[in-house]
Amino acid sequence: MNWETVRVEGDDPIRTLVLNRPQVRNAINSQLLKDLADACTWLERQPDCRVVILRGEGPDFCSGADLKEGLTHGGPLAGRVSRARLGRRAVQILGDMAPVTLAVVRGHAIGGGACLAAACDFRLGARSARVSLREVTLGLSLSWQCIPNIVHLVGSSRARELILFGDLHSAERMAEFGYFNSVVEDEHLLAEAERLARRIAQQPPLPVQMAKASIRAVTHALDRAVAHLDDYGLGLTGGTRDAARAREAFFSGTPAEWELD
Repeated sequence: MNWETVRVEGDDPIRTLVLNRPQVRNAINSQLLKDLADACTWLERQPDCRVVILRGEGPDFCSGADLKEGLTHGGPLAGRVSRARLGRRAVQILGDMAPVTLAVVRGHAIGGGACLAAACDFRLGARSARVSLREVTLGLSLSWQCIPNIVHLVGSSRARELILFGDLHSAERMAEFGYFNSVVEDEHLLAEAERLARRIAQQPPLPVQMAKASIRAVTHALDRAVAHLDDYGLGLTGGTRDAARAREAFFSGTPAEWELD
């Protein structure tokens, strides 16, 4: 199978799903979200696929939404909501896959990139990893079911710190929070991911899938009660004048005056 912005490597039982836009640090556009969802669906249909490793091509995992496309800002409300649905669908399919998923994060995982990693079952961080959820700082609501995923991983107090301030955190800090399962040197990252993937693949297949499904059912039982309006929240906040002010303030480094409009 061939996709424009992602590719699949490896053979059963371990496959690697690669975000493949290195020229823009794997920034997320609409095509990548569509390709990611399609690739995950295809991988789940492969009967012997037990583990999926998610990584980015090049030095960065994912730099977040492609601002040139206006994935989160700009255009009519219906268009912004439609684009937000693409992100929610991709994250949901990635999280619900029967194979165990393992995000391998090197370099930056910003915004939507951090959301994709948070949807996986395991996250390994390189020493070079830097993670930020900066949507609120850019005047947007955090969507794509990421708020429940982050709260499950790090707890409500740390989730407030990550989401409300949008700071860029080191790999060690994110491991301390509980976002990363472990942190390893960059040169050992892929080897460690493969070692963990082999351990998972060597376990009895059906009990692993049942355990994953049960853990996910318990953990995410109320997620939709929180995230069911994610698409509209991102669509609405992305069209406000305060969102435009937030972007200008972020990129210029000057404070903004908010008007709640």
